[in-house]
Order: sequence, then structure tokens, then C-alpha cells
Amino acid sequence: MRTALVFIAGAAMLAAACADDDPAASPAVGSGADAPAIVLSEDEIQLTGGLYRFDDCDVLLEHLHQEYAARVGPWGFDDGGRGRPEFDEEMADEDTAMDDSGASFDDDASLQSPGPVEGVDFSGTNVQERDVDEADIVKTDGRRVFALSEGRLVVVDVRQRRVTGSVQVVEGRSSEMFLHGDSLLLIARVHESTDQGEHGTQTVLQRIEVRDGRPSVTATLRAQGEYLSARSVGGIARVVMGHDPRRNFAFVYPRSEAGEDAAQRANRDAVLASTLDDWLPRYTLGDRHPSSGDRLTGCADVHAPTVFSGFGVTTVMSVAIDGDLDPSSSTAVTAPGDTIYASTDSLYVATTRWLDAEQYDGDDAAWRRAWKDRRTSVHRFSLDGSGSAAYEASGDVLGTVHNQFSLSEHDGRLRLVTTVGDSWDDKSESHVRVLEQRDDRLVEIGSVGGIGRGEDVQSVRFVGDIAYVVTFRQIDPFYIIDLSDPADPQVTGELKIPGFSSYLHPLGDDLVLGVGSDADAAGVVSGSKVSLFDVSDTAAPREIDVWTITGAWNDIGWDHRGFLWWAPEQLAVIPMTAWRQFSGAVVLKVQDRSIREHGRIEHADDDTASGSTDCRHLTAADLPSDDYDDFATELEYLVMEGAGFACDPDESTPAGLYCANESALDREARDLELLDDGESVWVCWENAEPQVIYRSIVIGSELWTLGAKGVDFNPRRHNSLEVHDLTSLARLASVDP
Repeated sequence: MRTALVFIAGAAMLAAACADDDPAASPAVGSGADAPAIVLSEDEIQLTGGLYRFDDCDVLLEHLHQEYAARVGPWGFDDGGRGRPEFDEEMADEDTAMDDSGASFDDDASLQSPGPVEGVDFSGTNVQERDVDEADIVKTDGRRVFALSEGRLVVVDVRQRRVTGSVQVVEGRSSEMFLHGDSLLLIARVHESTDQGEHGTQTVLQRIEVRDGRPSVTATLRAQGEYLSARSVGGIARVVMGHDPRRNFAFVYPRSEAGEDAAQRANRDAVLASTLDDWLPRYTLGDRHPSSGDRLTGCADVHAPTVFSGFGVTTVMSVAIDGDLDPSSSTAVTAPGDTIYASTDSLYVATTRWLDAEQYDGDDAAWRRAWKDRRTSVHRFSLDGSGSAAYEASGDVLGTVHNQFSLSEHDGRLRLVTTVGDSWDDKSESHVRVLEQRDDRLVEIGSVGGIGRGEDVQSVRFVGDIAYVVTFRQIDPFYIIDLSDPADPQVTGELKIPGFSSYLHPLGDDLVLGVGSDADAAGVVSGSKVSLFDVSDTAAPREIDVWTITGAWNDIGWDHRGFLWWAPEQLAVIPMTAWRQFSGAVVLKVQDRSIREHGRIEHADDDTASGSTDCRHLTAADLPSDDYDDFATELEYLVMEGAGFACDPDESTPAGLYCANESALDREARDLELLDDGESVWVCWENAEPQVIYRSIVIGSELWTLGAKGVDFNPRRHNSLEVHDLTSLARLASVDP
């Protein structure tokens, strides 16, 4: 099986070529007044529909010199590199070049029986495309759960609900994994710093084998660059990393305007003195720093857009989850990237063109036109399932994309939603476009615009020949686009409702569930909202039911993997936090074309419900007056906000809340005669790090949830698993890693 990825290169928005540039035309070699004269022969560099492909390392380096020497200024690239010395004209003569299958814990007989089946016996990661797995913070095969806690990978036996083993893994600020049989591939984003205050980012891969319930790290790979995202098909992982070479340059900057020319010359000389090691990421196997290793990508596998697309190198590394950590099948593009889309056939690199602010020299009108006319270049690679990507074709479209759900490959064509202009000036509009490969070109064969004028795209979902697009500014227009004729897409239906959906999940042919935010007619968000849309009539979509909770928020629009739809029981599980009310997960039953709340789950400390206490809750009835004009103390305001409690010494403050006692508040409470003998006043707020649920998994008749204290998941934090009955939602067990 062949695999495909799409990652959107979110270029530094300093600036791009004009909208009428021919995306197929190669830029003049040596462009720019100060650019070095470089002559490249046809056999040295191949122009293939929008990308340079290099067959020689010397030619690649010459291209990098030419491309970046023309763009370096007195302040370096854009905002410069790392810490720089001040520069004045006396320094001009100094040398300013840069420094150098599914194992179980049952008995042997059980190994001969079929294992649990995803979607039937247990739920997997919520992914965008069928058969394309996405790396996540927790994985299961229905018999074991693999989770991260306090810097360790923990293996939990589902049947026994106990930890069978753990292993220390690389310490990173973010980590996620793939599972294939008895093998896991852990991918971590590791931030580093030196005694000199310099900072960098590594991508670390660790292969982990599980035997008899005990994991062990068998190989480690460290690469320069920041881990962006990953996909897997058939046990082959595609790991996408971004490398910023600007930090390798110890640029100088001028003390005054008089020194700017000299500083620019010095910085340009630094670029021209650079080597490939300053531009391309390196890697090592083991614990050595990657800067001491080999280059991650060979020169022949590095591609450069013919239109400059920003500073950075994006690398796609292909590795087998259960094989050696061999990065030889890597492909790189000299453009930044930050969004990934995966199909099962092609690799697309979409690059938002870089805008050069200096080109407009204070011409605000020209800058606004260029910003409105930002374009996205799309490059297609084919993958054979195990080898490196092979370049196929390129194209160019007007506008920018929202996220990975804005792209979809169907019947060999790429569909994407782009937005032209900005909603702040009421002149933006979105388009659905269809690109088809013809020879070495991706050609736009059809499009439809006028979607969400003056609004921002909030969510997109492609289902077969249909696209659903949600935009928002004050109300939520829900659009249906018919793509059955790729050459002539049509907006067939539109529905305007309050609030918006930041994530869309199809439920069969006729229903779509939307998860997002509730809002009033003025567009002011008031809480979370779940909508059920009837899309059976593409000309007249209807919102047939709604569930809302005031003062709550969810992150599903930012991280769709937190959403769980369990089709056998028609249950949706949504992590959610409501200020001073609730933090956990809401379980909704979506049945008979309606939404009803099935229940809620909270991770509580010591099995104590959040907010429970023996302390007396102070209310407005305890105050001398509930008129704000009469208030003379801070405590009166706090009591009106529901934050005050009167507690005896032997009473515990409310569980799950952050509580503080101050002598000044005690004095105010006594003056107001709020306290009985022996009591003191405590002011309690929702914990700054509430118990949050990040992921939910169905295994058999149980609902497993991964949670911890903290708004964002952190593999170094103490994370816990809880088991609840899927029907009653009663807590059955807590698994403490």
C-alpha cells in the first residue's frame, strides 16, 4: 500500500511574490543587486513544475547561497538569528563569517485466538482518513493501554486493570506514539538550551518493544529540528519535522542607521561562507547530540520551491514502526511547514508564499493588496509505502488554508478550501478548489467561491463528493458544496445559526455532528455547543438538535483526537471544562435524530468529587447587603462571586479548588460577622490546573479516560487512567501509573 501526506507550510508572513507570478516559471538565478553570479547548467539542476531538484551537493549549496544572500539584511534573516553583537562601521573589516501482532497477557491458548477488532471491540485514535493512523498520546490494542506519565511509557493490562511495566523515555515537552503489534514508535519534541543561552529543538524517535507486558527501548534516533506531526499506514510512519537554520548564524546588527550597510555586507558574507551543515538537519543514533552526526537527507532528496516560500527546511522521514530506525528514506523541501494531511496515495507539500515587506517600502496600499493576494503552492510526491517520496507535480492556488481538514484527496484529485483576504476588513471569502495532475503540473480544474464573505473558516469536512464548510464572525453559516462534478463545484445549501462548529464529524450519510461554541446574535461566545445537522437535503441543511453548556469550553477544534465517537452505542465523548462548575468529559447520546446528555465523567483526587467540602459556603444571604454600592471590603465582592467559604480547623477545603486563607480576609469576615467561633474564611477558586480529561477510549463495556491536572497534556506530569462503566458511567477503577 502506498501512503501520502499533505503538510501545509505556514511561511513566515514577511512576504510573497505577486499574485500574477507564473508558478511554473523559475526565478532568475542570481537575482538581486548584490546576489552572486551563479550559472547552473541543465544537467546540474532540474526544474520540475515548481521545484528545484538537486543532483549535486555543490549546486545545492550554491542555490542556498544565492537564495539567502539576496534576503539577508542588517538585522539578519527576518528577525535575525541567535544573540548578535552590536555592529558599527569600525567592524566592517573584521572577519564576520559564521561559526564553525497485538500481543496479550493471556495464556498461550489466547494467543491463537483472534485479537480484539478496532471499531468493534475497542476504539482507536479519532483520525481524519480511514486507514491513516495519527500519532497520539495514548494507544490501545484492546488488551493493553499504552500511556505516558512522569516521563515513562506505561503498559496497562486491560483485563487486570493494572500496570504491568514501564520504561523511562526521552524527556520532551510533547510526545506521542504509534502502535504496531508489539512495537511502539515514540516521537518527542525536545527543547534544549546551552550555557550560552542558545536554544534549539530536537526530534527524538524511540523504538520500544513490549514483551510479557514489559516495555524496553531498543533504539533511539535524534534529529535536528522540531517535530510537527506524523502519519502511519500499514506500519510505516511518516514523521514530519521543521528545521530553522537561522539560529546557526551569529549575525551582527548596527548600532545606528549609519552602520546598516556595513552590517548587511557582513551578514551577507556570513551567508556566502556557510556550508551545507549550516542549512540541513543532522541526526545521530543513540544519545549523542545530532549536530555530531550525518545529514538527515541526501542532496538529491532536497527540493527547493521555484518561488521563495520562507525560511526553513521541512523533512519527511519514513521509518517502519517495528523495524530499524533508518532515516535513509527521507525527503526535504526548503520551506517551513506546520500542518499535515494524509491520504493513502500521495504526498503534497503546500507552501504559503513568503511576502517580502521591504519590497513595499512603506506602501501600505500595495502591502494590503499583496497580503490579500497571498498564494499557496502545492507540490505532489508519490510514496511507495516504504521508500522516500518521489516528486511528481506542482500547482498554485490563491489563498491560505485553515488546517489539515481543509484538504482532501479523492479519486486522484486534491480538493482544498482556501481563504482570500482577511475577515477584519469584511472582504474575505473562501473557495473550494479542485486540483488534478497533468504531466508535471497540478492544474486547478474547478472551483467555487463566495463562501463566508467577511468571515473566518472554522471547520471543514470532506465526505465523498460533498464538502461541509463552517465560517463565523457573528453567526455560523454552515455550507454544503457538491463536488460530484470536479470541474464545476456548486454551493448547494446554506444554514445560518448562532455560534459555530470548530469540528465536524459525519454520522452516516444524512447526519453531521458539530462541536464548537455557542454565541449570541452579536457573535459573543457564551459557552460550548454541540449541533446535530440533517444534511439529507443538500439544498436545505437543518440543525435538528442542540446541546449547550454555558461558560464552558472545549479544545476539539484544535485537537480533534480528543473527540470520541463510539458508533455501536451512538455515544460522543467530549472533554470539556466549565469555569467553577465542571472539568472532565461530557458523554452525549446521539440517537433518534436527537442529542441528550448521557452523563459526565470527572477525574477526582482520592475518589472525592470536585468541589465537595464540609465547609460552609458563604453567599449573598450572609452579607449585610447584596448591593455592590454598599460594599466596603474585598471579601464582599469575593462572596458575591461564590468564592468564600467558612471552615472549622478540622474541615477540609473544597476538593479540586485552589484555596487561600489570609489574615486580612479573616479580619474583614469578623467585622462583617460572617464567622462562627473557631472558623476562618477561605477563598477558593477553580484550580489553575484543574483535573482535565484529554482522551477517551472504549474497550468492551468500559470507558477508559486519560487525564491529569493541567490545561495541556504534558508527558512529564503525573497522568492517570480511570475506568468507568460505559452504560452507567460509574467509576470502576483508577489506574495510577
